[in-house]
Amino acid sequence: MKDKEFKIYFDRAVAKRKIAQEIAALRKAYNITQAQLAKEIKTSQQAISRLESPNDKRMPSLVFLDKIAKVFDRRLVISLQK
Repeated sequence: MKDKEFKIYFDRAVAKRKIAQEIAALRKAYNITQAQLAKEIKTSQQAISRLESPNDKRMPSLVFLDKIAKVFDRRLVISLQK
């Protein structure tokens, strides 16, 4: 694998982990279970569990993240940085 490819995969993994940690922290701060959050956004508890798992490599959709953000009265902000 080329260095550029490795960086892409590495950056993606770091971003996924940050998303997972932030959502788990918010959920815990609000004393909301995975099942309760899932019910709020009309998804399964397993989907929330996968999202919070550091082992799951799938990147959540922006729509999914926006739904979660709204539960916590937050805005989803995306930034393109150099």
